[in-house]
Amino acid sequence: MEAHRPVVMPEDEVQFRLAQLLLLLDAVAGHDANGASLERIGYYDFLSANPFLVIRSEDREANLLRLAGFDPQVLSYASSSQRFTSRRERIQHDLALLIAYGCCEVHNHKGALAYTISPRGHELGAQFTATYADSFSTAASIVVRRLHRLSDKALREQTARWLRPDGHGGPGAALMSVLGPEPHPSDMPWEG
Repeated sequence: MEAHRPVVMPEDEVQFRLAQLLLLLDAVAGHDANGASLERIGYYDFLSANPFLVIRSEDREANLLRLAGFDPQVLSYASSSQRFTSRRERIQHDLALLIAYGCCEVHNHKGALAYTISPRGHELGAQFTATYADSFSTAASIVVRRLHRLSDKALREQTARWLRPDGHGGPGAALMSVLGPEPHPSDMPWEG
């Protein structure tokens, strides 16, 4: 009898997470040369991997995300809050590894630690050839552009709305409750 192997998700692999973080840090650098805080990177990281929590299916960027391979109907959106929590717990460790490898730099920006991609990290990220790297870069660029102007408090509050369970168990219903009557970044005046 063949032994069953546990299913390994890409997010469970350190190398995969580090590659995603490099691509994300590159997207952050395109919008803020000072980098981002650990908390903000945690939000950006998760939302870039799940961009249809942020982007409505009828938004202009939704077509770019679909072309990049993202699907608003993926079942994993149903358990977004649990996956967000476990993913955020790994961010500090992963950033420490990127710093140790010389791919990320940390500095004090306005009294807080900010993380930026290093020239070495940018060079390494530019060598990624997987289709997923292009897809994730597209999503990260869209998500960071949409969210970088939100204050930390507004980003926390908006993400909490996006991750709120709907009680109905289906991803379509969860997305409808997330994107329904609540404010959405594209409704914010700065998006105008």
